[in-house]
Amino acid sequence: MAQEDEIQFTLFYANDQYELTPKHHMLLDSLKGLSYKDSLDVHIKGYTNSVGGEDYNLELSRKRAENVKKELRMFTIISSQGYGELGSAAADNRRVDILVHNKRDHVPEVGEIVEEPIIEMEPTIVMLSNPKKGDKITLTGIRFYPDRDVIMDESREALDELVDFLKKNPKVKFKLIGHICCGDPMKPYKDVKNVRTGKSNLSEARAQALHNYLVKKGINKRRMRYLGMAFMQPTGKGDEFDRRVEIEITSVD
Repeated sequence: MAQEDEIQFTLFYANDQYELTPKHHMLLDSLKGLSYKDSLDVHIKGYTNSVGGEDYNLELSRKRAENVKKELRMFTIISSQGYGELGSAAADNRRVDILVHNKRDHVPEVGEIVEEPIIEMEPTIVMLSNPKKGDKITLTGIRFYPDRDVIMDESREALDELVDFLKKNPKVKFKLIGHICCGDPMKPYKDVKNVRTGKSNLSEARAQALHNYLVKKGINKRRMRYLGMAFMQPTGKGDEFDRRVEIEITSVD
């Protein structure tokens, strides 16, 4: 990106479809992972082929563009919209084009719509100043090596915050809930293989790894339990959000 004036990505769709697929999420996650998002503009253009009525195709192209925009709201969005059908029934016309360029290179056009970035603050464990039964928070700062139940070193700060919270709230009991990304929507209960052990229980193993860490840090094991939910509760936000461990308060005695 640093060596290009602009880059275009294209997402292709099956006939009559507008929902994002796992392959689409992989590409969008690569964009969302850029560290210099505040210096970029994104243009999103949805299209269909010529199969179907004109009004229907215009709405379908709009839905395709809108779903992509929802995933990229951490960028400045310029005139995201659906343009309806292109000139033939070719499958390659069922697509969304994503144009990314440096803000300094943007040439404003009359009538363009500029949507400023939306920075969503993920809730953190320290926000639970008054924990109560049913509170649930994704432990976003606690990360694992791909396909393994091994906590990454970069998670140290988030781990310290969690331990500190639990020690300051000794009456809190809780469960740790592991989730995976990239599961089979037809078999969401099916977990994937933990490369470290060879067992197909990765979501549970990650929750257990965090459980074991907390025990070593002095948290009474009777206060907590762990379980894996495989792919049964996807967030709909993409792989990086689905790959997670949550803490849920079960009681405050």
